[in-house]
Amino acid sequence: MTTQQTTELHDTLEDMMNRITSGDDITEQLLQIHQLSTEIEETAPKMLMHYLEKKSYTKALDFLKEL
Repeated sequence: MTTQQTTELHDTLEDMMNRITSGDDITEQLLQIHQLSTEIEETAPKMLMHYLEKKSYTKALDFLKEL
């Protein structure tokens, strides 16, 4: 998982959480998260992939903040 992928995933998750709070549509962010998850599947930490697969996006965002 590259630094750029980490940053992009973090920013997308954060954007999605903000949109949920404001009641905005999150379809685009969900698609981006799915695409990024597919790209990083082989190189990402197992725990991060677990959170993404289970759609535990808050936990995934917290995990990324700890990196």
